[in-house]
Amino acid sequence: MEFDEAYWSEAIAEPDWYIKLYELIQEAKGKLKDDDAFRQFNIKIRKFFEKNLQDNKVALASSGPDLDAERQPIDTIVIHHTSNKPGYQLSYLNAVHLLNIYLPYFVNPTVKGEESLKGQPLWSGHFQDGKQVFWGYHWLMRLDGTFERLLPDEAIGWHSGNWQINRRSVAICLDNDYENDSPSDEVLEKLAAHIRQNYGWVAAEQILGHRECRTGTSCPGNTWLTDWKAKLLEYLPSGP
Repeated sequence: MEFDEAYWSEAIAEPDWYIKLYELIQEAKGKLKDDDAFRQFNIKIRKFFEKNLQDNKVALASSGPDLDAERQPIDTIVIHHTSNKPGYQLSYLNAVHLLNIYLPYFVNPTVKGEESLKGQPLWSGHFQDGKQVFWGYHWLMRLDGTFERLLPDEAIGWHSGNWQINRRSVAICLDNDYENDSPSDEVLEKLAAHIRQNYGWVAAEQILGHRECRTGTSCPGNTWLTDWKAKLLEYLPSGP
């Protein structure tokens, strides 16, 4: 099964292009029984959208509802990881979140009053440098301990798989694969310092891993609950 870039180069100019793409991805899930084959199929789609989003060739809404209207005071932090080697490109992350988060929601809106979103151009209401972005995280922490701001705290990040948690949380994603490993003590010290400096009022029990918010995901890794969550919390009160 192939992703026809020539066809989709024209199709993405239509406001509801994502409905047909959703159908294609579901068809691929059924036909590509091999996990690696389906992963490669998805990577090709993501790279296609990364480029076309950068080139402003994807039909997106120029206005839309305030999807941040239900934002609540922040009392929760959710930790994620990229599950990739360090150096994750923000442009690629933008394509991934558009396809993995916004596309399926606009195909099947679940919040009462948002049913009319289906068939409308995709809209996040979030912008950076004048361009609409679809990131679900508020921060991306690089391996050297620097933090890149993705969404402002006033925005709801669609990241946890739980709308009630999304409304009142910020998402911090670590740029590395921690599926079966733990961050170094240095990374955890810097993460704790960032949390302490920016969200010092959040209680320790409200610092969660993605897997504690949504069943079916191992993010931010299999050792989060058995190892590095406890270490992170130890660094929080006063730092190293």
